[in-house]
Order: sequence, then C-alpha cells, then structure tokens
Amino acid sequence: MKQFKVLGSVIAGFLIAANVVSAAPNEPAPVKPMPISASIPQDSYGGLKFNLVINGKGFAPEEASLYVGPNNQIMVPIRAAAEALGYTLTWTQDTQSLELVKDNQWMSLQIGQDKYIFAKMYIPLEVTPELTNEKTYVPLSYFEKVMKLQVMASPSGTITISSNKQGSEEAASATTKQGTITSITYSEKGGEIGLNGYAHGVRLNISDETEIVSADNQKLKLADLQLGMSITAEHSLVMAMSMPPMTNAKKIIVTDTRPAQQTLGTTGVIEEITASEGSTTRLVIKGDKLSDSSFETIVLNVASSTPIIGTKDNQPIALDQLKQGDKVYAFYGPTLTKSLPPIGQAVKIVVEN
Repeated sequence: MKQFKVLGSVIAGFLIAANVVSAAPNEPAPVKPMPISASIPQDSYGGLKFNLVINGKGFAPEEASLYVGPNNQIMVPIRAAAEALGYTLTWTQDTQSLELVKDNQWMSLQIGQDKYIFAKMYIPLEVTPELTNEKTYVPLSYFEKVMKLQVMASPSGTITISSNKQGSEEAASATTKQGTITSITYSEKGGEIGLNGYAHGVRLNISDETEIVSADNQKLKLADLQLGMSITAEHSLVMAMSMPPMTNAKKIIVTDTRPAQQTLGTTGVIEEITASEGSTTRLVIKGDKLSDSSFETIVLNVASSTPIIGTKDNQPIALDQLKQGDKVYAFYGPTLTKSLPPIGQAVKIVVEN
C-alpha cells in the first residue's frame, strides 16, 4: 500500500512540474540544459574560438557562444544578435516560436521548423532553429537571407554581421590569401580547393571565370593544381556561412613549381615520431586520405629540408617541434613501399596550429 502512495506522490509532483513549465511567460523554462548539438571545430591545440561582431561591437563568448550545427552551418543565438540590431523579441512557449519586430518589419520562427517567416512569406534555409543551452539558435544564413544583412565569416573564426546594405563596394571587393592546397574536389562546372586546412582555412570555388596562372604568368587549368602546392588566391570578400568559410576564387597564382609526379596526401594525427637514420625523422600518420590513390595510414620519412608550415600564419615550423597528437596535412610522392602501412618520403607537412 505504501508503494502505491509513493508512486502517486511522484506522478502528482510530475504533473505539477509540467504545469509550471507550460505557464512560463516569455523565455523557454530552464527545465534541463540541452547539450550543444554539434562539436566546436578542433585544431591540434584545442578549439577554434568564434567571435561575434555586430555593427562593430564585439561579444564575449559567454554573451553569444556560437557552434557548428547541421549542414556545417554556424549557429548563432538569435536573441543576443537581434537585440543588438534593434529588434524586440517575444517568445511564445505553447508554440515554441519567436517573434521579431523592428519598426515596420515583422519576422517569426519556430523551433524545429524550416519555415522562417518574413513579410508573410516562408523562407527555407535547410537548417531548423534549435533550443541549445536554453537559448534559441538560428543558422548564420538567417541574417543574410531573411534579415538581408551583410554577413562575413573569416577563417580566424570572427563572424561579422553588419546593417550595411548588401552588395556594397566593400563586400564586392577582393582580398588575397596565401597558403597550401589541402584538398581538391571536382564537379561538372569546375571544382573546389581547400586552402590552409580547417581551423584557419578557406574553401575556394573554382569556375570557368577563375583565372589560374603560374608564377611566370603561364595559363593553367584546375587539373594542373595539386595537393601541397603553394598558391596565392584572390577571392571575394563575401563568404558563405560554413566552416571553413566558402567563397569564389577570382585568381589563383601557383607560386612553386609543379611536381613531375602526382602528389598524394593524408590528413590526420601524428601517432608516432621516431628518429631515423641521419637527420631524418619518421612519422606515423593516421586519418583520412585526400585522394583516391592516397592512404588512411602512412609512414613518412621527413628530412631536415622538408618544408613544414603552420596553417595559422604560413610560417615555418622546426622538425623537432612536431609532437604526437598534432593534426597535420601530409603530402608525399607516389613512390612507396609495398608494406602495410606503406612508407614514403614526405614532400611537405602542413600543421593545424
């Protein structure tokens, strides 16, 4: 009999708690903190720190923490951002929806629904609003495609939202970035190259309009680009809201000589470092292959003359500074031993630092 009384008390307590939650007036009730739905991008030294800047005002991470969500889109806390832009927000608990008002503008969104309302029209973004750590998050594309604001995502993790009109001269201008090609993919209309890895990198769309030349101004094609090449890229200042950010390449200048043979590549973590004969160091790298002919696990002999570059600033790194656990992009030639894993000579090592 006592067991039934205890069970009844538990059920009654649950019902009372549910009524309290449903009666919450404005913000989602702090029932239980929800975990971040996607991990913050990591580099070999910890995490990439996002910084939000709105109309020139920077926010501390505790005021507006950002993370990478579905479809690799950066998720932004809508209340902190929208209030900084002058909007008044009203939360409706029953429908899990948020209303944004500024002057004659009216917008609305609902948790879990890819139907962002602006001027009585539905605008899909392929990512739904999320409740994370008791805050409503929207994809960064919301500010560009729904609010019609100027948005930029820099490779360093700084996210800038500006009330300036889209298409201004500043947004249309080009900027320059130097570094190493760390990935290449091809499509029917061109392709895409990754420059300087993940944490400090950028993805460059290559189209028929992209000019590709050698250092002596000889015309090249996308097929002439290889993994590990050093390039200077002219690209649009406007970037898509992803990590790494994506933009259109206007001009690619290859600053080193094209290798006689195809360069292979593996991105992963250094699992072992051992001294070999002479001044050579042997690395065991395990991760993902960067081309069909590459390997997920590779053993590379690294000479003292092998270029080792950091992605953060493209500065040289000494061979003895490499350590177990570093994330690297390792490039090597096609001549390898038939052992498992194969052993080869490193052409270039790029370190996520």
